[in-house]
Amino acid sequence: MERLYPQGLLLLVLFMVISDCSDISPVIASQGDDIALPCFNSTGMKSCYRVKWIKHETDVSQMKVILARPKTPKIQDAERVKWEADGSGRMSLFLTKVQKSDEGLYSCEIWQGWDAIFVINIPLKVKECKALQVVKAAPGTSVNLSCPVDMTSGQQGPQDLSWVMLKGGNAVPVNSKRAEINGTSLAIHSVNNSDSGWYRCKYKLGQTQRCFDIYLLVQVEKEAVATTSPVLTASGSISKPRKNGSSWAVIAVAAPVVIAVAMIAASIGLLIYRRCSTQRAAQQTWRPPAGSPVEHTDGYETVNLTPSEDLPHQRANSLYQQFQQEDLCTFHY
Repeated sequence: MERLYPQGLLLLVLFMVISDCSDISPVIASQGDDIALPCFNSTGMKSCYRVKWIKHETDVSQMKVILARPKTPKIQDAERVKWEADGSGRMSLFLTKVQKSDEGLYSCEIWQGWDAIFVINIPLKVKECKALQVVKAAPGTSVNLSCPVDMTSGQQGPQDLSWVMLKGGNAVPVNSKRAEINGTSLAIHSVNNSDSGWYRCKYKLGQTQRCFDIYLLVQVEKEAVATTSPVLTASGSISKPRKNGSSWAVIAVAAPVVIAVAMIAASIGLLIYRRCSTQRAAQQTWRPPAGSPVEHTDGYETVNLTPSEDLPHQRANSLYQQFQQEDLCTFHY
């Protein structure tokens, strides 16, 4: 049992670290989406507090404050960010039309006076392209794949629009003999099974790059439709649902490991309990006789300071009281 104690303790610490890290889940978005990074619930919060949002970079020297409240001339709000409450009343940083450059780690800091009372880190993951709904077509028919464009009034139309087909993670040109581009759509005539797969459209709208992925499924109408939607993997291939047998195999392998971990944890708990009980019993066994003098071996002496000797302490307290009376809402960055 003594031999298992270090390994078991290390295992428990690892479980605690994993459980703590799992609370920070990244926000996943596609290019062009509007997202909200939540910070805190303002209910019950004192009116006197300051907020600071920080965007971390790989280079620490490039870390920058993108928003601060109350506003200050030294810190300007970054482009496309807003600070307001979301639908559930939680104060959040809204980021509109996210781009790949917006990806990274964001920190929200809440300050009262000189103390940071709350800090939360939120990772943001931006996917290159947004997946649209699956388009189904029967063999021999024509199909039209539409690339969505969200334009505002007076804005110039999309530029540099292109269509490609993804095969094995590589972008290949579409069959020009049976496919043609009409505006922002791709029309494919007389489709067959070889036309099934992922299609990607990309264009530039203003200063932003837009990208969309559409899966075309060519099959006979009477065939059973898969219950799960296809998922585009990093290699561009289609992931298929696993069979139930594989899940049972995983459970069969994982069950002995879980049981062993549980037995180790129980043994560690029992060992710690016995040691604590032994120490407590030893402490309660010896006590000095009633009325006998108690010797102190710590080497410290109690000294009563006179008012003149306690003058520095009085000055420190008076300085603290002076700061306490100051309105911390007037604190400047």
